[in-house]
Amino acid sequence: MKIVLLAIALVSLNSCNTIIGMYRDTKQAVIWTKDKIQGSGGGGGGDDAYSDAPIY
Repeated sequence: MKIVLLAIALVSLNSCNTIIGMYRDTKQAVIWTKDKIQGSGGGGGGDDAYSDAPIY
């Protein structure tokens, strides 16, 4: 039952660029966390965080 609900959720989230947005948010969170752990305190990558995502 859990697999069926997960499949339905993934299919419904596939529209309206939701998956791309989730990917961008997750990638930015990883960059921010890595910067905080390493103590660089940088801006978090700037435009590099979105360079490989399509722009519509």
